Amino acid sequence: MGRAAVRLRCHRNTVFNRLRRLERLTSRSLSHPCELVETVLALEALRWAAGRG
Repeated sequence: MGRAAVRLRCHRNTVFNRLRRLERLTSRSLSHPCELVETVLALEALRWAAGRG
């Protein structure tokens, strides 16, 4: 999480809090590989559809 915090320019606890919030909002567990892949693919599809991919 340290590298993510540096890239996001925030504290590492903020990264953990954001990931927990994402899990809560999506009802997906990022610790389950299948659910993590589904979440990443959905986010990539949104970026692609918005023309930022």
